[in-house]
Amino acid sequence: EPHIRETVASIRAQTYQDFEVVAVNDGSTDTTGEILDEITREWNAEADTLYPKMRVIHQHNAGLAKARNVAIAAMTGEYIALQDSDDLWTPEKLSDCMAFFAGNPSLSIVYTPMQPFDDATGKLMEGHSKPCHAGQLTEKLFMSIFVHDPSAVFHRRVIDTCGGFCEEIPVSIGHEFWLRVAPHFEFGLIDEPLAMRRWTPHSLTRRNRLRGRQIKTRILEQFYFEGGGKELIPRRHAMRRLAKVNYHAGKILLKERRGREAVPYLAKALKYRPTYLRVYPQFLAALLIAIVR
Repeated sequence: EPHIRETVASIRAQTYQDFEVVAVNDGSTDTTGEILDEITREWNAEADTLYPKMRVIHQHNAGLAKARNVAIAAMTGEYIALQDSDDLWTPEKLSDCMAFFAGNPSLSIVYTPMQPFDDATGKLMEGHSKPCHAGQLTEKLFMSIFVHDPSAVFHRRVIDTCGGFCEEIPVSIGHEFWLRVAPHFEFGLIDEPLAMRRWTPHSLTRRNRLRGRQIKTRILEQFYFEGGGKELIPRRHAMRRLAKVNYHAGKILLKERRGREAVPYLAKALKYRPTYLRVYPQFLAALLIAIVR
């Protein structure tokens, strides 16, 4: 509700205008749905186009992945550009991405860095972005999250080849998707931020860091052991990454005095990387708490 008008305004301000907007109101309990309907009526009345510029789909709350899949199923265009309800695009976002595709017809995905800004002050936040890369990114995406959904534009053949967003997980949906896509498609990069990420302490990930860590662990393990990662990622690198994510999940559980739940994560961290020395004291502490309780 506080941000949706500004977000849609950044879409309306695009210098490239050959697009449609499909907005999914995923069971909001505030006035987001009414605001979207109002914006849609105003935009379509002003638009000099044969077809509606914007459509809104209202549904019962089913999560981000379901909302995206519903929108993609309803769209009619060739290319997909994702936008979240509180992030922003620069005016050149779509024009630069479509020009990139025109100059690189063999590529199906292009993305840019995403510039975070503080929701409270509106100021840009430096030092919160990771290096971005182009080309075949499977190993790099396994090791780090740097492709953010609102910064990407991709052809619908990506969905046709790899499937849509996973509806079984509540967070890290984009990371799971891009990791699954990476073995099949190369990524193009426009190395300047054309999307803005609103930083707020109330985001889904920051409200529940433990859940985020647990889901990230599940995503990476499933990809490596069941999704073809073994053939694409050097074992030594993969084991270090898996040990690290399990360690961090176990560490959060231990901090919450949930030793019995922490033990399996810390045990896997040691299994993946027996020389990970900092895990041992945490593992022993978790065992002690579990035994005492």
